[in-house]
Amino acid sequence: MSYMDDCFAGAPQDFLICITVHKAAKVGLATSDLYVKVSLDKTKKTTKTFQNSENPFFNEYFVFEFRCPLTDLLRMTILFELKKTQTLVKNVVVGELLIDLHSVWNQPNHGFFKKWGRLEPPIGEHPPREEASDSHGYLQLDLVIVSQHSSLVNSLSAEEPDTQSLNKWTVDQDYDDIEKNLLQNPNSSTPSNIRYSIAFYRGFFVRKGSYMIQYRFHPFKGKTPVAKQTTTPVWNHEISFAWMYPSLAQRFLILVLVHEHLKWKCVAEYELSFEEIAFKGTPSLGPTYLQLYDPADPMTYVGRLLLEVRSEAVAEERPSHVILCEDIHGLDESPFWREDVFMVEFLPLLGDHVLTGASSYKISMKLAENTSTVLEGPLQTPAGKFRSAMHSKSFRQDAPYRSCLLRARLPDNRDKYESDYFMIDLIGFMRSELDTFKVFQLKSPQQDVDQAKCLKAIISSILTKIKEGIREHRFDHEMESQRTPWDINRQLFLVAFFAKLPHELRLLKQELRSCFVENLDASVADVVNELHRLVDRITALSNMTRVQDEWPDLLLHLSAGGKEVGVCRLNAKLFLSLQRRQLQLQLQQNQITQCWRLKSFAFKAPGCTHSCPNCGCSTAMVLGCIAIVVERERKQFVSHIIGDWVSIEPMVWKTRVAWTFFRCHVYVHQAKVRPSGEKKHVADSHLRILFGEQAAETHTSPGTMSPIWDAEITFKCITLPGSVDWYVQHPPLLSLEFHYKERSLADELVGKGHLLASVISGEHFADSAWQEGALCWSKGPVYKMQRLKHVSPPPLKWVPLARKGAVQAEVLMSAEFIELADGVADASKEPLLTMGIPEAIRPHMRNFALEVIFVGLRNYCKSTMSSAGKRKIKIMMGDLVLASGPSTARIGNSINFLVAYASAVVSLPDQQEYWPAMIAADVLLSGPTTESILGAALIPNSASFLQRGKTTKCGTQSSVAASNTTTAVTVDGDDDEAETEAETGVEETEVEDSDEEEEEEEFPVKLRHLWRRLMFALGLRPAAYANRLALRYESDEGDHGDPLAEGQFTWWTKFYNSMYWKAAEMTHEYKHRLVIFPNELEKQPQFGYLQDWAVPVQMVHGVKFKKQAPPKEDVYATLKIQVKLTPYQCGAWDEGGGGDMLRPLAGATSPRQQTMLQSLAEPVRLAVRVYVVQGLQMRPRDVRDSSDCYVKLLLGGKTVSDRAAYIPNQSNPIFGRIFELEATLPGDNMLLLMVYDQDKCRDDLIGQTYIDLEDRWRSKHRATVGLAQEYSRAGYNQWHDVSPPSEILKDLCQQQGIQPPYFYGHVVEVDGLLFGDETAISRGEELHERLSLTVLKNIEKLPSFGHKLVPEHVETRSLYRDDYPNVEQGKLQLWIELFEANTYIPFPVDITPVPPAGYEIRVVVKSLRGIQAGDRNVFGKLMSDLFVTGWCQDIDKRQSTDIHYRSFTGDAAFNWRMIFPMMYSPNEDMMVFRRRGGLFEEIEIKRPPVIYLQIWDRDVITRNEYLGALELNLSNMPMPYETEGQCRAYAKQRKRLNLFQRRSVHGWFPVESAPQPRFGLPVTSTKGKIELQIDVCTSVEASNQPAGHGHDPPMALEKPNRPSTAFNPLTHPFKSFHYILWPSLRKYVLWGVLVAAVILGLVLYFSELPGKLMSIPVL
Repeated sequence: MSYMDDCFAGAPQDFLICITVHKAAKVGLATSDLYVKVSLDKTKKTTKTFQNSENPFFNEYFVFEFRCPLTDLLRMTILFELKKTQTLVKNVVVGELLIDLHSVWNQPNHGFFKKWGRLEPPIGEHPPREEASDSHGYLQLDLVIVSQHSSLVNSLSAEEPDTQSLNKWTVDQDYDDIEKNLLQNPNSSTPSNIRYSIAFYRGFFVRKGSYMIQYRFHPFKGKTPVAKQTTTPVWNHEISFAWMYPSLAQRFLILVLVHEHLKWKCVAEYELSFEEIAFKGTPSLGPTYLQLYDPADPMTYVGRLLLEVRSEAVAEERPSHVILCEDIHGLDESPFWREDVFMVEFLPLLGDHVLTGASSYKISMKLAENTSTVLEGPLQTPAGKFRSAMHSKSFRQDAPYRSCLLRARLPDNRDKYESDYFMIDLIGFMRSELDTFKVFQLKSPQQDVDQAKCLKAIISSILTKIKEGIREHRFDHEMESQRTPWDINRQLFLVAFFAKLPHELRLLKQELRSCFVENLDASVADVVNELHRLVDRITALSNMTRVQDEWPDLLLHLSAGGKEVGVCRLNAKLFLSLQRRQLQLQLQQNQITQCWRLKSFAFKAPGCTHSCPNCGCSTAMVLGCIAIVVERERKQFVSHIIGDWVSIEPMVWKTRVAWTFFRCHVYVHQAKVRPSGEKKHVADSHLRILFGEQAAETHTSPGTMSPIWDAEITFKCITLPGSVDWYVQHPPLLSLEFHYKERSLADELVGKGHLLASVISGEHFADSAWQEGALCWSKGPVYKMQRLKHVSPPPLKWVPLARKGAVQAEVLMSAEFIELADGVADASKEPLLTMGIPEAIRPHMRNFALEVIFVGLRNYCKSTMSSAGKRKIKIMMGDLVLASGPSTARIGNSINFLVAYASAVVSLPDQQEYWPAMIAADVLLSGPTTESILGAALIPNSASFLQRGKTTKCGTQSSVAASNTTTAVTVDGDDDEAETEAETGVEETEVEDSDEEEEEEEFPVKLRHLWRRLMFALGLRPAAYANRLALRYESDEGDHGDPLAEGQFTWWTKFYNSMYWKAAEMTHEYKHRLVIFPNELEKQPQFGYLQDWAVPVQMVHGVKFKKQAPPKEDVYATLKIQVKLTPYQCGAWDEGGGGDMLRPLAGATSPRQQTMLQSLAEPVRLAVRVYVVQGLQMRPRDVRDSSDCYVKLLLGGKTVSDRAAYIPNQSNPIFGRIFELEATLPGDNMLLLMVYDQDKCRDDLIGQTYIDLEDRWRSKHRATVGLAQEYSRAGYNQWHDVSPPSEILKDLCQQQGIQPPYFYGHVVEVDGLLFGDETAISRGEELHERLSLTVLKNIEKLPSFGHKLVPEHVETRSLYRDDYPNVEQGKLQLWIELFEANTYIPFPVDITPVPPAGYEIRVVVKSLRGIQAGDRNVFGKLMSDLFVTGWCQDIDKRQSTDIHYRSFTGDAAFNWRMIFPMMYSPNEDMMVFRRRGGLFEEIEIKRPPVIYLQIWDRDVITRNEYLGALELNLSNMPMPYETEGQCRAYAKQRKRLNLFQRRSVHGWFPVESAPQPRFGLPVTSTKGKIELQIDVCTSVEASNQPAGHGHDPPMALEKPNRPSTAFNPLTHPFKSFHYILWPSLRKYVLWGVLVAAVILGLVLYFSELPGKLMSIPVL
């Protein structure tokens, strides 16, 4: 039994929204300061600013805390904004990412890990950006929801995870692939831009007021106009906006507000999911009415809202995200539906279990805003004498029967419900068939072939039913009204779903056909599970696909004495009459709807907030029928459809068959009760059954929490109105009450529940017996299974009884109604209680030997209770009680017992499903004969203690006395150790299954083994051959060459190397590994959860019931016990008992058990060594910064604090600390490890974890010191256990009683198996140790062991706080080593964090090619004054080359050296530097080792122009190109290199050009290239061989050979005239001189012409 989590789905709980913002990519802004702002609800958090990079790196962790119901949390939306900082103006939003928490919750682990989100344009018009870009970039983040009620793995599962998956960790270079890790809905298609149009037409509300609609699609918000003082507001308002679909933000919230008391109040809310109304198309809905209810009281109907949702594709690639509002015309509803007046009638016949003290009742109905007439009647108390007070009453109507009626005007959408009714009918049919098959399995448990035949017949019937539905067009039927796009999409979706469903069913059928007989039982179980999952899928589909045209819920109200007793909420459409369809008669015969069909209606208390059907809040059970009929069709409905009823007058009925007499048999076998430990004594319990006016009780089961009644209660005559066919088709429900009765105390109601009875008519009663007739032997198994549908008596089943939302007990019982064909057989209404249920359904009992070792009580925290006196533990199972001896003195928080072993024989059912609960009780011995219970606990999964494959044979007292030398070989369930038991006549033999062929080949196999040993001894077979035989290797491991030098490696090398499983570089194969467990060591199933030696049971003293929250158990101690259940066989001569069978069994006399019991009594001193590696995602306790974490340990009253070595301002702190403590078992069994946040005033607790040291010390999996993967005497993989592998193996063999390991050649033989050496790295160590370690790592393959040993590991433990129970506060990676304190202890492993090493990065910028032009000169020619700037960890320390002036082709030459010092940690692959984090504090910052290079155009007056950039991750950089011609954009498969290992690289790198050139400049080039030479040298190498900056010595670089035109015009005026002005003015000057000369000549000519003319003599 477990608490019903579904009951508290609406309860407030604690949630943590954990977000890690890793980095952004392809932002398009390389010269801006960027940061990320995260907004959730009203809380906002921001990252630190990252400067001048198109791929900013943040790596910051945020936690948002909420306490609210899950439904409220899933309505929230997280907004990620990438912003650009600006001076004196508002920061600009670069891009936004919206994620609904509903989408996050639907993920497998409620979260995303290192996913890339596509940044969308910000809301509103495009903001002004200096660099316009089509891409807004991507954001990488982690996002997970941590809930308080997260399901934890507590069951003992037999499944084991893949061993390779244990080494996997969160380090993988593929996370940088954006396309493969894009954050989008996995069930969605290709995203596209669509425009949503949502129209709000009008509404109808119960109360008059001023109404307004407020809507939100985060971040779109808005509201409609206000409709004042009306019950029918009209808005005719439409909104539209463009958004990506599908996306992770798809929740549209509608709030209906009313103006009351001078403020707006939310009276209704509705959440619409675009994904649910899309049906793999575009979202659309309506026009339709949405039914609205009060969020504070879901039973209160508020009104309905008429709206429509449309969507259409948008051609724009980047549409503006602006919300548009407009007024529209009203909607004409006539094409879509027709409103009719429906008559809703409820006819209650009888009721029982009415919890009231009044003498009369009233029943009424409500549908939407309509209220029915009130039906009144008297209440009566069931007659008889009862052991506990009767607080319930009953009623019964006498003929003629009166009903209550209401009229409602609603849309007539009955023709659209056809597919809904088909799915409901199919679900009911499949469940009925599977229940019948379960009964057949109980009757024929070992007949796998017959079960397979029946299962194939069931699948065939389901296929037939689906084919009939498709053939009759139950999904794509014609509609009288106009179909909306939602109707069309839904029909297409359902047709496609049910067209694929037959193929899945045929595959299941084929699986049964092709299965071998040996595996048929497993295949049957798999197919049954698949069918159950298929039923769940169809159920979820029917619930999800009905959003449009939904009717309001029908509410039935029951009141008495002026107070409301209970409310029953029903789906109204299930009771609709489908008379006007042509298939009405057929549908009525198949009972598609429940219109006017008898049904038991369970009423719940008005204040019940539980969301599960059986919460224990039932206040009444009423048997009646409901019909919803169109008013104009009522006459035809009454005359034709209801053939068994006669309507005398409106709301008055009588039946054609007046009465049917039944005899009711209730078979009660046993119960299992969840103990609370509140009572001092085990109370007497009894069960009460109520039906109608009759009630009966079982006899009292004295003093047990597993009562066994084995009783039959017979109600001799139950009179029910109407025909027996009504009750066969719809059996009634019986009410159950489970009571505790204790002397001098009031009775206690443990729980309430309901039992569905089986109804058998008189004509079928003769054929319903379990015993088959004479002719049934020739019938097939399918016929036999069909007979079991109405078998008498019905098989037993567990019926849950709940209280306040939690299951408190389960009763194994069944009930049946048998028609009395001859009328009243016995008029007496006094129920008859008889002992013994029928043999046909009585569980077949079998004897089991129950052995219990009481280890003791641990973590005892009730000091007032412990001082009262001695105590003992009682184990109760069925009718057996085993008790320990009195307790010893309390040692710390632990209590042991003087007699720790008890055993006896218990009778249990052959079917494990019917096993009673196993209860543990803590009993206080107040006096010699006085006992009182301090606490109790339910031991879960008692079937896990069954020793499978073994039996225990019993002897008699006479045989034991006759022969005292009788010996018996027993096989221990844990260690398979052969033991001798001489004092008892008990013999345990292991049941072995051996084939005849193996027996025949036994002698040749022995010869083959001898020959193989001889071959190994002579060295003629390699060791890998032995491994392939023993470990089933597929191939031999070849020689990988010489291992690398280990001097530079530390333990952290091994730790970080274990994070890589695929090993991108082969060098990882030559580094040692360990195992990193993703959770606690005690949660690993391959090690039996460390519970192989004892099972922990939480002892409870009282249960606190909280309002709207799950019950909380008061756990005060942990009981550790070892339990074994072994089948107990006795011969036929003593099966009858006769007092010969030994009960209880004798005490534990085997040497191993005596040794174990002795070790439990003796204290053990331990040396505890705790290695704390690092913390992960520590919840920040400070307001703005991360926590300053340190570790504190508490063990045995001693506290060790590491406050002085706190890690400042880190969410993932690396501790690397070792703590050594001492403990004494069993007193100091629990280690408390806490992580604190260091503050100046008061340190805050981040979280804590408890580690059980006793489990690790005593487990057979040897969890004290983990086994290394390879044996090494020295180095970073040094063996750090007390004993070498050979001694450990020898001790284990001695404990198991087998021969010690035998070494010969290069192999070792242990337990009949041969093993060779598996060592791959440390091959120089001693061969015997390497072989022994190989055996230890594969010890589970040895027949005498069968269990694994814990390897060298690091476990990841979750941290919790008491004020946030079950809410993870972070993780801590650590491991623990345990040693005996009085022995030699090896030196601890040095896990001190390796400080980052000093490096010097020398970057020589050779030249540039094809760079975009950045300016025009005064003559309009494109040119650039190019220079390159670069930085590493601090942009304020950036370096720049000299300027290559006047580059006309985009080419430049520098040959300039930049030198960047760097502190780099190879293990973490991060560069480390420190910055001032406060006034007196420096913080450590870790970032990837990235070199940033940017290309700029130098301007004198205006701002420099950005032209391109290059970012190089030195540890994961792409291989450069050798020549300029080969250089192009990097392909995805480009080879990458680690420059810290290669040390030097030279080549051409492609440059990421600016998104767009400067305004007015054309695009001259988009394929810029840069030639670089990068050298990485250590700080020691840099000091030995220094280099100068730029062209400075030492190691001065030659100056570049630049063209003569590359100079600074301001500093070279003559060159400027020569190279700038003269080339441009030369032709103009020459033409000017020529023109001047001509003009001068002409001037001189004409100026001298008059003189010349005057000087001419006159003729």
